[in-house]
Amino acid sequence: MSGEPEEEPTSQSLVLGTAGHIDHGKTALIRALTGVNTDRLPEEKARGITIELGFAALDLPDTNRISVVDVPGHEGLVRTMVSGASGIDLLLLVVAADESVMPQTREHVAICHLLGIKRGIVALTKSDLADEELIELSREEVSDLLAETHLHDSPIVAVSSETGEGLDALKSALVQAVQQAPPRTARSGPARLPIDRIFAMRGFGTVVTGTLVGNSLHRGQNVEIQPSALETRIRGLQTHGQEAESVSPGSRCAVNLQNIDLDDLHRGDVVTLPQSLLTTDRADVHLHWLSDAPAREGITAVELLTGTAERRARLAGIGEVGFQPGASGFARLHVDGPPLALLPGDRFIVRGFSKNQGAGATLGGGLVLDAHPPRRRRSDARLLEELEILLTDEPGKCVQVRVERMGFQGMDPKTLALEMGLPQAEVESRLEALKDHGQLAKSGRDQWIDARVMTRLEGQLLQTLEEFHTQQPMRPGMQKASLLASLPENVSAPVAEFALESLVTTDRAQTQSDVVWLTHHEARLDPEAEKAASRMVEEARSAGLEPTGTREWIESLGLSMERFRDLVAHLERQGDLIRAPGDLWFDRASVERLQDQVIEYLQEHEEIDTKTYKTLIGTSRRTAMPLMELLDELHITRRQGDVRVLRPGASSSS
Repeated sequence: MSGEPEEEPTSQSLVLGTAGHIDHGKTALIRALTGVNTDRLPEEKARGITIELGFAALDLPDTNRISVVDVPGHEGLVRTMVSGASGIDLLLLVVAADESVMPQTREHVAICHLLGIKRGIVALTKSDLADEELIELSREEVSDLLAETHLHDSPIVAVSSETGEGLDALKSALVQAVQQAPPRTARSGPARLPIDRIFAMRGFGTVVTGTLVGNSLHRGQNVEIQPSALETRIRGLQTHGQEAESVSPGSRCAVNLQNIDLDDLHRGDVVTLPQSLLTTDRADVHLHWLSDAPAREGITAVELLTGTAERRARLAGIGEVGFQPGASGFARLHVDGPPLALLPGDRFIVRGFSKNQGAGATLGGGLVLDAHPPRRRRSDARLLEELEILLTDEPGKCVQVRVERMGFQGMDPKTLALEMGLPQAEVESRLEALKDHGQLAKSGRDQWIDARVMTRLEGQLLQTLEEFHTQQPMRPGMQKASLLASLPENVSAPVAEFALESLVTTDRAQTQSDVVWLTHHEARLDPEAEKAASRMVEEARSAGLEPTGTREWIESLGLSMERFRDLVAHLERQGDLIRAPGDLWFDRASVERLQDQVIEYLQEHEEIDTKTYKTLIGTSRRTAMPLMELLDELHITRRQGDVRVLRPGASSSS
């Protein structure tokens, strides 16, 4: 892990992966093309088969250097084959001309089709051991095998790794394929290096390898390991054996990690930047069930292979209760064990625990649509509609669906960006565009909600206020806290506040001092209340500064405490009564006359003691002290020790 820094390629790197039956000559062909023996382990060399993933670099005319991944063909090592195939852009399918299509050939092709690999070349190896008739027969069998897959147009080239015959033609086919093949794996978004090998290197420490997807990695960057969330630092980088300051997406690379033990890492872990990925234990997916796989009913236990990770999982159909041979549909994956760092667009394979005729243990595979689905019933018809939209991968529609799926909770741009694997600025741009088209609404706290959901939420608030006014016609409005508490529990506080704010902004509701009412509402009294209110006003006017007590009023009027409080509150709002501390209700005109007397006195004497104050008021202690406190509350007087003084700016009622 030393040497001069290497410049990052100016164009995208591609990864070429092999596939095919055991002992059909994959490793020998790679050695003939690159000069590298990808069998690294003594056991591999002794047995003549690839057990782990092997790697090499291939230089072709008129192309960048490409990485080559040699995967094992043995049936028992299909998991390793999937981890290698997950990161490739271009397939080199190897079929021995003297043996033609074999069981692992079929399973590898099925896996590559499920992983969405659409560009490939077929090498008919060992052509020196087969005559023309046998080569042509193998060619036809391969064509039949590929006919129903993404690879149906792949060129088929007969070669011999021993004699070199056909190698130039194969290289020409590879050049053409490389020039035409778009990258299959992500070249933007969060940097992700799914780990396929872990080892210690003397003098350097822990090294991991993998195929980088997403953004570049740079020496010196702080990174974290998912799903453990362990933090570490990139001490060094290599690609194709050369030291590099950075590695670009699509590169096979080795990463020297600082201060982390081998035991803390596992194949299938992902190296990424801190706080750039969310892990998950479930995902909504689009699944294709192989035609050779047996039908399954209900929830199905499977082995899940995605990237370089392996997990036990449970697979449940969405809309359909089971899985039928050759059928495609939607499903929910529940991951057992440690969570996975998944993103929309990731590919996966599911396998059973026994071999099936024609496809080994592979049952199917597909595409992750939502790695953080809401907890919804799988029978929900709307869930199917949402997944159909996510399957289209149209950016604007996918953002809208993800916000809509959150219902009353809403969604913030940071979380949305993490779930989708997109830059936050790009997500915010899409959100704003949807807002401009009236499809989304945005709260003041940067919480986004579907416009239709917001309309329903506003409707609930309006209905609650309407019902309150009907039941409590004399009250001016409903307490804000009670109104917001009437919403469903899953409505987030920012969204609830935003819905109320929208009603006020559009003049459908009014709010003041934490009281909310419909704009058209006017507090009114029924005939019985009107009669009681008139009597209360008349008695208060007659009583002056010696009002009737609350209990006496309730008894004489035959009212409940709640009814009484509604009435006096209404009369206070009307300006007929005024409340003083101690729950006393005075005739407003009488209080205003007292106010004028006190102001006049203090303008002459500057201060007034309690005894003089009581004499001026001319009432009993029961009402004198509350009246003195009332004038303090009205900012007419201010207590100063044992006396009261006139507040600056206090004016008479006239």
